[in-house]
Amino acid sequence: MTETQVIFRLEKRMLKEFDETLKMSGFKTRNEWFRAAIRSFLEDVERKKVLKKLSKLEVKGLEEKDIKEMVKEWRSEKK
Repeated sequence: MTETQVIFRLEKRMLKEFDETLKMSGFKTRNEWFRAAIRSFLEDVERKKVLKKLSKLEVKGLEEKDIKEMVKEWRSEKK
């Protein structure tokens, strides 16, 4: 895996505050936090793309009562 360095600037006060809260949040390093934040952001973007596609999906002739019946049937089969 090829890595690329990312540099960003923060005011000293903000960096100090960030470093103090970093360990309380369960992260050992700034890199660990940054990677987790990027992963979370990308997952959110992907989730929004899928939801947007699903919102455009329309199933003709299928009503909420039909969906409830299908779920009820599925649950009874799983037992």
